[in-house]
Amino acid sequence: MHLTADQIARFEREGYLLSEGFLGAEEVAHLRACYMETAERLAAERALENVQSGGDRDEDYQVWQIRTAHLQHPIFRMLIHDSRLLDLVEGLIGPDIRLVHYQGIYKPARTGGAVGWHQDNHYFNVPEDRTVSVWLALDDATVRNGCMWYLPGRHGERLAHEQLWDTSVKKGFYFAIPEIDEAGAVAAEVPAGGLAIHHCRMPHKSLRNETDQPRRGLAMHFMDARLADPEMVKILPEGATPVLRRARVAA
Repeated sequence: MHLTADQIARFEREGYLLSEGFLGAEEVAHLRACYMETAERLAAERALENVQSGGDRDEDYQVWQIRTAHLQHPIFRMLIHDSRLLDLVEGLIGPDIRLVHYQGIYKPARTGGAVGWHQDNHYFNVPEDRTVSVWLALDDATVRNGCMWYLPGRHGERLAHEQLWDTSVKKGFYFAIPEIDEAGAVAAEVPAGGLAIHHCRMPHKSLRNETDQPRRGLAMHFMDARLADPEMVKILPEGATPVLRRARVAA
């Protein structure tokens, strides 16, 4: 899947893109089945973490995280090697592509919690901000079920964040931007099989799931593989940040 010149220009100007139809219905159904199989296994192993932000009690609101998804199920590993996906990423950060982080984010029906405003590279600290995030919807992502919200054009600077809790007690979305002007925020609504793609400095948040259906997605974060190791390497398991593509060298 190659981006057009107009799409790339829009991404550079606004900091995000929304795209429908990346995966077909059968591919989405298979991913959903593997997703739930993985989430249920991790829950049984007490390894499924609630990463929602804010002061809500965990028993009231949840945002479940399938951490390092490619190390949890082969279908997720296959996805990040899909040439359609890598062609898209190459159009935004170039032909040298490394995975920074990969997570399933699952908001259950009615109890799916909120995630506050943040910028992804505040967590990753990739040099030169050469990072792009690709969020694949496995259910229709809507305002009512807690889709992401973006601030178009506000990806030009790193913003101050506050730490929400002690990370030795709880992982997840533990940083948030304490004060931000939300004027002009847009909902990143995408159908199942579609993508929400954003710059690593794009401020984004998501609200609670108020519907009777889950909101499931896969968040894949990529960096320019020519750069130095990101901070994430220090806290992730071995093999969690593989190089997925290198520039072809002419013979």
